[in-house]
Amino acid sequence: MFYVLGSGPAAISAAVALVNRGRPVTILDAGRTLEPERQQILDRLSGQEPESWDESDLETLRGGDQKTREGQIHVKLSYGSDFPYRDVERPLKEGDAGFHYSMARGGLSSVWGASLLPYRAEDIADWPISIADLEPHYRAVLEFMPSTAVRDDLEQLLPSYTDRNDPLRPSAQASRFLEDMAAHRDGLKKSGISFGRSRMAATASGDAKRHACVYCGRCLYGCPYSLIYSTAQTLDSLLESGKVTYRPGQVVERLEPVPGGVKIHARDAARGENAVYEAERVFAGCGILPNAYLALNSMDAFDVPVQMLDSQYFIYPFFRLHRTRGVQTEPLHSMAQAFIEIYDPAVSKHLVHLEIFSYSDFLERALLETPLKYMLASRWIAGEILGRLLVVQGFLHSADSSKIQVELHKPSGGGPPVLKVQPKPGAGSRWTSIKAGLKLMANGLQLGGMPVVPALQFAEPGRSYHSGGAFPMRGRPRGFETDTLGRIPALERVHFIDASVFPSIPATTITLSVMANAHRIAHQGAEL
Repeated sequence: MFYVLGSGPAAISAAVALVNRGRPVTILDAGRTLEPERQQILDRLSGQEPESWDESDLETLRGGDQKTREGQIHVKLSYGSDFPYRDVERPLKEGDAGFHYSMARGGLSSVWGASLLPYRAEDIADWPISIADLEPHYRAVLEFMPSTAVRDDLEQLLPSYTDRNDPLRPSAQASRFLEDMAAHRDGLKKSGISFGRSRMAATASGDAKRHACVYCGRCLYGCPYSLIYSTAQTLDSLLESGKVTYRPGQVVERLEPVPGGVKIHARDAARGENAVYEAERVFAGCGILPNAYLALNSMDAFDVPVQMLDSQYFIYPFFRLHRTRGVQTEPLHSMAQAFIEIYDPAVSKHLVHLEIFSYSDFLERALLETPLKYMLASRWIAGEILGRLLVVQGFLHSADSSKIQVELHKPSGGGPPVLKVQPKPGAGSRWTSIKAGLKLMANGLQLGGMPVVPALQFAEPGRSYHSGGAFPMRGRPRGFETDTLGRIPALERVHFIDASVFPSIPATTITLSVMANAHRIAHQGAEL
């Protein structure tokens, strides 16, 4: 029996690959779910047309205000709930790093931004595998995960790897922004800027189970029709097929190599007791922090610092020269509307990835919790600001970013080990973020606007959730390094399959490549 740990993007991709190779699969998962009272509201809304939605139901799923709980950049909720971040019984980590792990059914895909891009060959030149090794698995993943990709200027730089045609309609602000860039395509290209519509893991036209998108603008709170993809959806399909066994409430703490297999030591949270499973092979997709805990605990590697990589996250407000009217009443989706890629060695040797967000109720509510609320009280001023304002979310390659140190520590007073997580900020990442903003400013006329560079919000390491690399793949692994199938030498029949094994973290969105690499490892590992 092959065991998969977790139900997030890496785990479910591996499970799909194993099932497709005819292998029996058991999934062990903590499996937290949305609170029943919120799920009842969601079920009710999903069966109604928007005009029938009750405002009190919508407000409950909004989750109240968007005030920050940890730092100046918000922690995203799912249908007003923080259930994706809640631990089972006890915390796994301590420290100041600005990111969470997830014990949810579907992992962090239950609350992610849903952006989809592959990696570029030049940005993984230090990996022991190539883009050619990942390409068939990008395509395999996009067979079961939806995509709104269209073929545009980004295709040559970052292929979409799917022939589906299920796009989302950009907002009026985003459409005009894209039109302005298209009018200056050649100049932007010479300057090292490429652009295109966003690619989201969403089912825009609906399906047999879900209503088509009605552009209600509630994406960032959680889609009432569940059109934004979560790996919990693929898990449901696997369970309906009868091809996998699923055991929720299982928190795996230690893996023990035994002749011909692996013993899995877990806590059964539902029963409050320990459980042991025997596996032929284990595919660990628990998430980068749980996997770090699991690997170090399995090897009794206490008080040994391990370096983790990060893709730096930053935000710029961007003001358009021309106002778009009626943004507060326009039917729209509120996910990323467009992507911009900067490939200028004066900024970075690697791609800098930017995601463009236009007006949303989520953004307006966030602004109303700042001193801008006094200006937005004027309808005319609110129209001028919100009709021009875009938000640019940026990401850097890990070579340009800060680092994170993790270390498994046994508390002096006894009790289970705790993973200490400590950010290691680097001055270079802030400067690269500023250079990206200055690059946009220098091309302001061609972009039809420019960022407010002094208003840069620079996130602490880990806030992007694009992190990993604690156990990087190498051609000849040593110590805590892994081979190309995610195996640490001391744990021969255990495959780590998430971003923990990435030798570097490119700036473009991480989830699609995590899923493709996990699918590759499981596809090949099924024959071992």
